[in-house]
Formats: sequence, C-alpha cells, structure tokens
Amino acid sequence: MSGTFPTAEFTTLDFRSNNNVKATISVSGRTQRVKSGGQFWSFTLESPPLSKADFFSQYSFIVKQNGQAESFTIVPPEIASTKGTASGAITITQTASAGSSRVSGNGATGTLKKGDLIKFSNHDKVYMLTEDVNMDASSEDFLHIFPSLITSVTASTTTVTYNDVPFTVFFDGNEQSFNTSADGTYRYRIACQEEI
Repeated sequence: MSGTFPTAEFTTLDFRSNNNVKATISVSGRTQRVKSGGQFWSFTLESPPLSKADFFSQYSFIVKQNGQAESFTIVPPEIASTKGTASGAITITQTASAGSSRVSGNGATGTLKKGDLIKFSNHDKVYMLTEDVNMDASSEDFLHIFPSLITSVTASTTTVTYNDVPFTVFFDGNEQSFNTSADGTYRYRIACQEEI
C-alpha cells in the first residue's frame, strides 16, 4: 500500500455499488440470474480548481501509484461520515462469521442511519447499513449491513469506524491526466475501485 491520498477536498462524487451477476435470457424470454463473486464500491472524484503548487502536490501522489499497481486509502467527501448523531466507540459484542449480514455491538450513543458506511477494524472492506440503529451505550445493538461480511469479526477485539471511513482503493485505469485553464488553475479527475 502506498499511503493516504493527500486531500479530501473534491467538488463532485460519483459513487457506485458493483455486483457480479450474470444474467441470461432464453429464446422464450425466461431470465436466469446468478451471482458470482463479491460486491465492491467504486467512485469518481473531481478536484476543485487548484493552484499549480497545490495541484502538483496531489498529482505527484497520483503518479506514484503507477496506474493500477498500488493501492492507497482515501476518504470520499459527503458519504464518509454518519448522517446520524452517533458518538463514542462501537465494539463488536458477538463474533460474527463471514456471510453474516447482521453484526452486534455496543458502546456508542445516538443514531446511525441506513445508508451510512462503516468499516470493521480487522479488515479493509467497507459496508453500508441497511437499517437505522439507535444506541444507548449499554444495550446490544444490531448493525444490518450490505454486503454480507467477507471476513469474520471477533467479539471484544473488533471495533467499528463510522466517521471519516477510509476506503482502500486502486485507480480504475492506468492513465491519469489533468486539465489547465486560462486562469492558471489545474483540475483532475480520479476513478477508484475498492480493493478487496
């Protein structure tokens, strides 16, 4: 891994959930769908207009990735923190196996909202909550997630990140370009895919 992207200041975000589903349609019109492989997130980010110095500080990090060769962490704007009121640390209270779509935890107060992104401390995959969670710091709370766990989480040792959720990603392509404007500012766009 090659570090953390040097900024979270972006003007646009195009965010996608990607699933590997193969669909076939017979001559009669009957459809068959089979899920093969896991889910991953991908997104495109665009920079605001930057001065030459600010731009090349960020662009040097971009070219250091050698196209798709390296992975790095990045916190996308707008979606990386809860829309709820949660505060405090959430610790997993019951071990959950890979394939589970419900995980129990406690320790925080406030709310997490469906659509919030979370990450478990023992692996890099990012998950989305599919139901609201109301927490009171002592009761066992259930986090309903998508996709299902790709790695087991262990009681008492695994914690949950719900603010400034970092994605481990690589560039979705080997060419990284930029634009300059007549006013002397620079802009770039990056397309990233979650590394599983």
